[in-house]
Amino acid sequence: MKILVCSKNPVKIKAVEEAFYAYFKRLELISLDLNQYSGVYKQPMTIKETLESAVKRIEIAQSKEEEADYYVSLEGGLGKDEFGAFLTWFVCVCNKEGKKSIAGGGRMPLPTQIYREIEESKEKELGDVIDKLSGERDTKRKGGAIALFTGNRIQRKEVFKRDIIIALVPFTSSLFKE
Repeated sequence: MKILVCSKNPVKIKAVEEAFYAYFKRLELISLDLNQYSGVYKQPMTIKETLESAVKRIEIAQSKEEEADYYVSLEGGLGKDEFGAFLTWFVCVCNKEGKKSIAGGGRMPLPTQIYREIEESKEKELGDVIDKLSGERDTKRKGGAIALFTGNRIQRKEVFKRDIIIALVPFTSSLFKE
């Protein structure tokens, strides 16, 4: 089974690998860097942008003429509403027939000053601010913001893995007869 991961981030690749191994035993993973394409946000700042970017990554991967059984996109983003600033994420899984499934949409409270700093900069990503706060480098390729804020009780990979498994439900559950 060939799986195309729409990211070069090792945390995302590992989450995809572990989630798919829960269902399938023989896998070939290929990863693509799609950050340079139009419609893929460097740092999504709304729920809508986060979801759009996840779906757009799949569309770009499919247009690259890279054949796969499944395409998987994982996108983290920010948002702000009457309850405050938050981190959110979406997973999009698409099979070779073009059937898409979306999971995620979770949210974790985020300090408003972090949201503002990213919003004002336009060049910063959440990972840049988390690196500065934690004193570590490249945290988005490790536990991510969620690990910092939960005291390492939850890792970025775990959240993505769970949501990939959920997104696979329409493809793997016998209850889906569509």
